[in-house]
Amino acid sequence: MKPQRGKTPRKRNANSPFQEPVEVYCRLRPLDDPNEPACAKPLSNSVVQLTPSDNAVVRNGQVKEYQYTFQNVFDEFSSQKAVFDRTALPLVEDLVAGKNGLLFTYGITGSGKTYTMTGVPQDQGILPRCLDVLFNSIGELQSKKYVFKPDRMNGFEVQTEADAMLERQKKDIMPNLTTPSKTPSKRPESGDIERIMDPTAVGSVEDDNCYAVFVSYIEIYNNYVYDLLDDLPYNPITGYKPPQTKILRTDSSDNMYVHNCTEVEVKQPQDAIDVFYKGQKRRKVAHTTLNAESSRSHSVFNIRLVQAPLDGKGEEVIQDSDRICVSQLSLVDLAGSERTNRTKNSGDRLKEAGNINQSLMVLRTCLEILRENQTAGNSKLVPYRDSRLTHLFKTFFDGDGKVRMIVCVNPRFTEYEETIHVMKFAEMTQEVLITKSVSNNKFDMGLTPGRRRLHQHQIENGRLEEEMAPHRPQIDFSIGPPFPLLELVTPTDDLTICNIGLCLDERLRRRQLMILDYEQSCAEFRAQLVDFEKDYNSLRNKCSELEERAAMREKEASRIESKNRSLERKLEEMSRVLKDLEKENQLLGLQVQDKAWKIQVEKNAKEKLRSDYKSRLQMNNQAWEKNMEKTRRQMEIEAENQLDERDRKLDMLRDIVNEQDAVVATPRTRSRAGQNPTPKPRTHTTPASIQSARSEIDMSSIGASTIASSARAAAAGRAGNTRVPPRSAVRIPAAKSIPNLSQVGLTPTTSKSRQPVVNPRYHRRSKSSGNAEVWLEHKPVDCVDTNTLMQPKMTKKKSVSKLDVKDTKSASKYVLTHQEQDSSDELVTKLVKGDVIKTPSGGSAVVFNDVETLRRLSPGTRKRRSPTTPMYDPEMEWTDTEDRCSTAVEGHKRSKTTNL
Repeated sequence: MKPQRGKTPRKRNANSPFQEPVEVYCRLRPLDDPNEPACAKPLSNSVVQLTPSDNAVVRNGQVKEYQYTFQNVFDEFSSQKAVFDRTALPLVEDLVAGKNGLLFTYGITGSGKTYTMTGVPQDQGILPRCLDVLFNSIGELQSKKYVFKPDRMNGFEVQTEADAMLERQKKDIMPNLTTPSKTPSKRPESGDIERIMDPTAVGSVEDDNCYAVFVSYIEIYNNYVYDLLDDLPYNPITGYKPPQTKILRTDSSDNMYVHNCTEVEVKQPQDAIDVFYKGQKRRKVAHTTLNAESSRSHSVFNIRLVQAPLDGKGEEVIQDSDRICVSQLSLVDLAGSERTNRTKNSGDRLKEAGNINQSLMVLRTCLEILRENQTAGNSKLVPYRDSRLTHLFKTFFDGDGKVRMIVCVNPRFTEYEETIHVMKFAEMTQEVLITKSVSNNKFDMGLTPGRRRLHQHQIENGRLEEEMAPHRPQIDFSIGPPFPLLELVTPTDDLTICNIGLCLDERLRRRQLMILDYEQSCAEFRAQLVDFEKDYNSLRNKCSELEERAAMREKEASRIESKNRSLERKLEEMSRVLKDLEKENQLLGLQVQDKAWKIQVEKNAKEKLRSDYKSRLQMNNQAWEKNMEKTRRQMEIEAENQLDERDRKLDMLRDIVNEQDAVVATPRTRSRAGQNPTPKPRTHTTPASIQSARSEIDMSSIGASTIASSARAAAAGRAGNTRVPPRSAVRIPAAKSIPNLSQVGLTPTTSKSRQPVVNPRYHRRSKSSGNAEVWLEHKPVDCVDTNTLMQPKMTKKKSVSKLDVKDTKSASKYVLTHQEQDSSDELVTKLVKGDVIKTPSGGSAVVFNDVETLRRLSPGTRKRRSPTTPMYDPEMEWTDTEDRCSTAVEGHKRSKTTNL
């Protein structure tokens, strides 16, 4: 859709007869690759649609399309002739009628502006065709050279034929006589290729005027004006001097012009083309990334037509400068706008691009202010002077003249961002109004029209009479013999009268014959005329029939041609689709190959992983076998150690039983006699060895039968039986079958008298009662307070968060608080303790000797125990005393190991 923008309501009449809008045309350049998609395409003869690429940023997930309306849209199939007839031919007609015109091409670099303006010799552009049509129209009406002479102030003077002839001899004839050339001169400016001329001519040409054509060629480079036709002075040492810049001035009619600019009078199109190519050689053109021959300046080719009426005789031009009419047609080839990030220009190219973009921006600003002044009735100052380009054409935008613009578009997707700015500028330009040209009345002098033709006719008749007089035959127009001598000498001169009568009779006879001959000739002529009319009518009918057939054939040909064009477009579209499908097929084929290759790579990787897994599995199996063998050996060693420990405990138990044998013997004897007295507790002190054994083995868990059996075994040993019963024979009964120790003669140990097995390092005494231990507590800053009931007791301590050497001088003990998280996400606090020892060098060393672990468990949770670790349970039924004792000792060792 066409972009909507807020517009100020117009306060003027758009159909005013004194103003007309700027006419803007659009031309699409053909793509280098016809199969490449285009971002611009014509929807009709006046509408162009712009579509962004698929990678463009879109809003709401929809691609936004723009449509722009122009006076006419020329697609890539439009010829140079069609573009000229629609855009420039009306300007040539206005030029002949004495009106000014401006035509400029606008667009980005590489969009076809120069080609539209100049073309090639086989297919001319706008500029050569304008010259051809102009000279075709005024070919026979041109004045002799140097009749009109520029006055260097944008005006012209009229010279007489004599003065013009003297100047021609001085400038044209005499130089050729002094330096004759032996070989005919070529035209190197226009090239060796033959140029195809345009045969079109303008019909509205005033025959009673004399015409002269003057051309000039300038360029605006880096905001400076240079004359491309100026003769540069040559120095044999330094060569040609650089061109001098020109200034802009205003003439007597407030028209802007280039002061002291060279204007060349031309009499045929080829002379003007040669002048154009001569200036084209000096134009600034450079190679850029986007264009091989990029124009680095704005070029302006001016065609000025000077005309003045002839005198009353139609011989010479009226010697009055006020009657001279000068009309101008300016053909401007603007340099293309370009972005530095795309062209990667630097140095002079970067400066040129900056000046080009600046001048185009000033042109756009001027047109925007003009539109705003016309629509809103403002009176803002238009900044024409900010650029030489706008200052030069100020006359066309503010004064008299018709302005037309051709927007050249490159439909490539890479040019979309810059093309859309060009389209917006073109749309805004169409809203600017220009003062309509008014016909010039300088030629209305009251003289008789057709003076030139009458004079030429008289000259031709005089020449014809002079040429035909010597060769004209003598024709006798008499109708009889000449009259005889009519003088009568005597009245009786009958001979003379008779001769006169015979002469008159002969004349009368000849006259009658001539009348008859004339009547016969008239009759024959009438008959021939009737036949001719009949033939003419038949031929006319045949001609009308042929014209109808020709018209039908032309219609049929146009229909077939349009159908052919549509079919060609469809064929091109189908071929484009076919190529797209082929490309897509190739792409899919490449994707399939890529996927197949990836699948093969994955298969190879999986095979490699499988083989690596098998090899690693074998290595792991071998490692597991080695570890199992090592573990088995270690378990055998541990089992042997446990058996040795159990033997030691049994020996200790045997000693205990032997010690108790004396006490137990008497009650047993008495029981055998049938008495059952109550055993009395022993009051003597147990030896130290027995007490230490009791401290290692809980006597409350050993039954009387076990003690008795052990005693019996000991007695049997003392009696001389050296055979020791096997370990499996010694069994520990269940807890329910264990009798009271008082029944077997042993004194039970109470909770108060029982001595618990403790770690002696937790109950160390101080080295001296008078010198208490000083603790150095190293507790990090991020340590979490446990807030437990049982806190470590340290009488004298010094807490630090960062350890220093001076802190260890007064301390004898060191404790480090370390916290970590175990596998069950519970907080574990470890107190690593050690002694502070003085070193011979005067320092301190810490020897760690204990680790105290604090754990906190939530109620209701049960820590998962290892299935391989047997726990001590007093409710278990033990069958072997040695196994029970070894299990208890192992549990005690494991608890000590855990604390460490």
